[in-house]
Amino acid sequence: MAFEWNDFVSTIRDAEIEFEHLKKVQLAQAILESGRGSSDLFKLHGNPFGMKYRPEMSGIAIPVTYEASDGEDIYCKFVTLEDAIRGYWIFINRPVYSGWRSSISSPETYIRFIAFAGYIGGDSTAKQTYVDKVVNLFDEASRLLRKTTENGSFWKQNGVLLEVGHGTLPSGVFDPGTVGVNSKNEYELNKIAAEAAKRVIRQAGVPCDITDAVASLYNLGTRAAGYDVFCSIHHNSANRSAQGAEVLVNDRKADPPDLALSRIMSAEIAAELGIRDRIAGGREPRQALGVLSGAEDTDVRVAVLAEVYFIDVSVPDVVDWSTRGGQAIGRAILKWLRANQ
Repeated sequence: MAFEWNDFVSTIRDAEIEFEHLKKVQLAQAILESGRGSSDLFKLHGNPFGMKYRPEMSGIAIPVTYEASDGEDIYCKFVTLEDAIRGYWIFINRPVYSGWRSSISSPETYIRFIAFAGYIGGDSTAKQTYVDKVVNLFDEASRLLRKTTENGSFWKQNGVLLEVGHGTLPSGVFDPGTVGVNSKNEYELNKIAAEAAKRVIRQAGVPCDITDAVASLYNLGTRAAGYDVFCSIHHNSANRSAQGAEVLVNDRKADPPDLALSRIMSAEIAAELGIRDRIAGGREPRQALGVLSGAEDTDVRVAVLAEVYFIDVSVPDVVDWSTRGGQAIGRAILKWLRANQ
C-alpha cells in the first residue's frame, strides 16, 4: 500500500488532538520531514515525521529498517495514517521530552522545546536551523488545515482554551472542588462540561484546547497566551437553596469584551438549563479570581470563569446538566467570536 500526501493532510485536518493549536506544528514537521509526502518512509511506511522506532512505540508502530540521508536505522512503520498521527504524540510523551506540556504557550515555543530536547540531532546551531525551517512552514500548514473549514476563520489567534477547574494542586494534593449532594464532585463535572464545550467549538471548525495542568491559579491563567478566548469551567455551591448560572470576570483587569462574553454565556447556560441568569439578575461579575488575573496579563482577547450551576442543590441528572451546560458554553463562545471577527 502506498500512502498519499493528500490523504494524510485530510486525516490530520480531521484528527482530534489534545492541543489543537499544535496541529500546525505537527503538519509543518511532516511537510519538512517527508518532503510533502515524497519520501519513501512516508509512501511505503506511513511515517511522515521521520520518527525512529523506540520501545514505547510498540503498541502502535512496527519496527522497519530504512536508510535515510544519515544512514540506515530502525524507524516506525504505521498501518494507518491515523496511527501515525497518534503515534507522534506517543513519541513526544516519552521521558526524553519530559516537560513539553509546559512549553505549549505558542507553536514556536513547542517546536523549540522538542528540537532542543532531542527531536533533531546535532549541535545547537543544527537544532535552531531545524526550528527555523519548521516555523517557516507554519503558514503553509495553516492554509492546508483551513482548506475545508466551513465557516472560514472567524477567530484571529489560536482559538479557544478551556481550563478544567480544580484537580491536582502543585503540592500534589487533589482538590475535588465543591462536593455537592450528587454522585460526582465538581472536578468531575468540570471535565464533563469542558469536553462538551470543546466538541461544540471544534464542530464549528474553531481550534479548541483543554488544559488540566498542575500549576498555581495565576500560572494556569497565563496559559491563555496566544488564544482568542480563555474560559475556566466550574460548578457552584452556596446554601443548598440557590440555583442559577453566572459567568465572572477579573475585578481589576476585565474590559468591555470580557463583560460582553460574561453576559452572553450566562444567558446561554441559564436558557439551556432553565435556571436563573444571575448576571442578568444583578450579580456583580467582577470578582478577584487568580486564574483570570493570570489570563488578563497575556494577549488573550477575552477571559471568563463560568459557574455552570449549583451542585449543592439536587438536579435530575448531573451528567446531563453538565453536558448541556458545557454545550451552552461552547455556543456562547462561538457567538462572541462571530460578533467580534
